[in-house]
Amino acid sequence: MTDVGIATNETLAEQALPIGAPLSDGQFTITDHLGAGGFGKTYKAMDNVLGRTIVIKECFPADFCTRNGNSVVARNASYVQPVRSIVDMFMREARSLAKLRHPNIVGVHRAFEENDTAYMALDLIDGCDLLSILQSKETSLSPNRIKSILVQMLDAIEKVHEVDLLHRDISPDNIIIEKTGTPVLIDFGAARGDASRRTRAVSSLLVVKDGYSPQEFYVAGSDQTPSSDLYALAATFYHVLSGAAPAHSQTR
Repeated sequence: MTDVGIATNETLAEQALPIGAPLSDGQFTITDHLGAGGFGKTYKAMDNVLGRTIVIKECFPADFCTRNGNSVVARNASYVQPVRSIVDMFMREARSLAKLRHPNIVGVHRAFEENDTAYMALDLIDGCDLLSILQSKETSLSPNRIKSILVQMLDAIEKVHEVDLLHRDISPDNIIIEKTGTPVLIDFGAARGDASRRTRAVSSLLVVKDGYSPQEFYVAGSDQTPSSDLYALAATFYHVLSGAAPAHSQTR
């Protein structure tokens, strides 16, 4: 492993649940650290009941909380209510996502509260994200392949919008191409968008991606609509076609 790889793993492990940590009365066991963002951490885990590998998403608003043992606790008394609000939003997001059944949308199978926070159990998608494919010199996408992926993503997003949800974080790294060739949309940011309309403290966690996020994602409390997702999808496929993300929306 390179020095960069070691540093990345160490960063992901900071404030994360330890490898081997049990969840949900032992049904799940954490086996690896996958990633971390402003609102949460993701892990690879074993479902000991069904005997399969899954992904666990943990609600962990890092600006407001810290780890005490396995528990998630507010950094100070003024953050107790914002953390509780984010956990509640996370659970609402999980219940909404669990209603979605679509071949191009990651499946959510369980949501539960534990360690003073909340968790989702999701499908582990066996494949490579679109950003890695774009950055690879060994892989290229034909025009017909690009069109096929785009049509499937449009169909998936239409399904999301039909149930009055927004994805809010569409970008090349959140589209995984399975080994079977099927594109799958992952890592919904519904809780982040909901948070932007809550308190000033919670809205400070609004996460944007330069080049992909529309202008309204940069302004806490602004209207976010299905067109916001379509902007991000268009920016994603601009990158696919041109080789680079479009200009930052705030500079245009």
